[in-house]
Amino acid sequence: MSKIALVIGHNVRSQGAVRVTDKRTGYDINGDLAVAIRDLDPARYVIVRRTAGTGEIGRAYAEVDRLGILVSVALHFNRTKAVSATGTETLTSGTTNSARLARGVQAGMVRALGLRDRGVKVIARNGRGGASLWTGKPPAFFIEPYFGSNAGDCAAADRNFSALVRAIHEACPA
Repeated sequence: MSKIALVIGHNVRSQGAVRVTDKRTGYDINGDLAVAIRDLDPARYVIVRRTAGTGEIGRAYAEVDRLGILVSVALHFNRTKAVSATGTETLTSGTTNSARLARGVQAGMVRALGLRDRGVKVIARNGRGGASLWTGKPPAFFIEPYFGSNAGDCAAADRNFSALVRAIHEACPA
């Protein structure tokens, strides 16, 4: 049985942020990221895609719970109107296991991409990204490795894609 859920942010109808360099969406690019991580150890991972409509996050994490997952990772990237915004951050619920996992993946992603370390941020249940951290039963963390609104960040993510995949994989419990 798979132990780790790779939850792709957004859905096929609402695909999330768009990268400035190639117009790829978060849903699209994080689908590729999830497949690359899973392919490192197919028995260890399961990919969960959110489905459009009211309650999409609840449905995704109900599936995580149904599968008996030990850890879930929400895959995203940042975007802002400030094109100079840069860096890597990870969101956590702040629970012991979520925070430990978030610190590990944050350090690995910073090393892999070489971008500014924006740190690990604790998010409340009702905060931005909180539903992905608090809805399911297993510890969860939410990655934002770079800013899709920053061409330099996108270039770093593309250039270091394999290192990013490996960093996320190594931060997940075996």
